[in-house]
Amino acid sequence: MFRFLLFLLYILSTNVYAQWIEGQASVAVEDAELDEIRVMAIKNAIADAAYKNGSFITAQDIVLDGLLVSSKAQIRTQGRIQRVEIVDETLIDNVLTVTVNVDILPLFECDSDPYTRSLVLSQFQLLKPSQARHGNIFDFGRQVTQRMAQQLTDNQPVVDTLLINQAFMPTSDFNSIDHSQIAAKASLLVKTYHRQYVLFGFIRDISLFEQVKEGLLEDDVSLRRNFTLEVYLLDALHQDIVMQNSYHGEGDWEFDYNETIDLNNSLFWRSDFGRVVLNTINSAVLDVSNTMTCLPSMLPVVSVTPGYLSIALGTRHGVKEGDLFELYQSPQPSMEAQLHYPQWYKQPDLILEVEHVANRSAKLRSSDKNVPLIAAPYDLVSPAPLM
Repeated sequence: MFRFLLFLLYILSTNVYAQWIEGQASVAVEDAELDEIRVMAIKNAIADAAYKNGSFITAQDIVLDGLLVSSKAQIRTQGRIQRVEIVDETLIDNVLTVTVNVDILPLFECDSDPYTRSLVLSQFQLLKPSQARHGNIFDFGRQVTQRMAQQLTDNQPVVDTLLINQAFMPTSDFNSIDHSQIAAKASLLVKTYHRQYVLFGFIRDISLFEQVKEGLLEDDVSLRRNFTLEVYLLDALHQDIVMQNSYHGEGDWEFDYNETIDLNNSLFWRSDFGRVVLNTINSAVLDVSNTMTCLPSMLPVVSVTPGYLSIALGTRHGVKEGDLFELYQSPQPSMEAQLHYPQWYKQPDLILEVEHVANRSAKLRSSDKNVPLIAAPYDLVSPAPLM
């Protein structure tokens, strides 16, 4: 088996179930470089899978960009394809044949507003820190979180990510996550960061194991390492976990048992295990982005002045002057009650219009002078539906 490419392109993802389609292509090597032929064969195999699914994507539509990784490759293109797994690659009689499984999103548009979602990313911790002693990678959780933030920032235009240097909850609560815990922590994050979504989780397993392949004369023993990621996406305003997934990968551990690994060195991230970690993170990031795209945008009111209110959403999130929003309020009399018992009711006669917008904030007023604006901090605003 050869090693393959990590492919990344921007798309607007949708929150629907994808389906895996098999594609295959064969290309004669002749006098060309094998790496060039491999790229061509992978492109053609992806296009073949897309065609079987009814999506007309040619090999020329697929742009490949990335580093050599393990046998899992990932791609997103044209809003239809988001992941590719190389199933098999053979070279027989100077003909390279590639078989792929392609994760294809059905063409579908959800009833979603156009604004970028605001996300708080908290630190992912090791559930079993003792597993980090092999390689002395005790900083592994922080490194994984940073790379998750980087992938969300670089490759997911629908998400505005804020990385914080704290965990959402201690590892001791992993097996007993309940609503009361979530409600208290969610209310604090809303107050502090004025963002709707929180991404948190745990690194469940980074254990080492030996993989044994029986041979004619002697067994082939390789050292491999697990990577299991538990991911939760929380709507902090509604205090609901809207996505919970577990992701697993494993790769060759190319280092000695007692060797100290520098996690800031690219040599680690170019190793087989490092590439598996990045691929696994990318799978989680794609699913988070897909989920958030079709969820409603709601923002807490940051401040109120006579006739105006402010929200933490601005031009970088797609807000423009003249955009319209609705106001939601709670029947609970206090802010604490509002945040702990989130039952919101729309003010039926009030439409808010953006009068001034900055990079990360906007000032809204009533669009009808005959309808007064009566609001309080931690009331909610949501985009008004298009008429």
